[in-house]
Amino acid sequence: MTREEKMELIQRMLGLKHKLKVHDSMKAPETHDEFSVSLLARWELEDELKAIETLLEQERQENLKTKIKQIQENYLSGKPIKKKK
Repeated sequence: MTREEKMELIQRMLGLKHKLKVHDSMKAPETHDEFSVSLLARWELEDELKAIETLLEQERQENLKTKIKQIQENYLSGKPIKKKK
């Protein structure tokens, strides 16, 4: 996933969180029909938010594995560490 794609997902995630806050601040539904429509809309927002968070978390886990491998190879391989002058 490119940096730009990650940024787009983060921006979408922030937008969804804002929509959920707006949704919570709206007048409470008064009928079963209004409540079901409201609940379904909230679930759709939450599901998309969860999907984006899951994708970003997977990406972070892959990045973390790469960083661990680099650190193990560069610093924990028994080779002397090159000091900067």
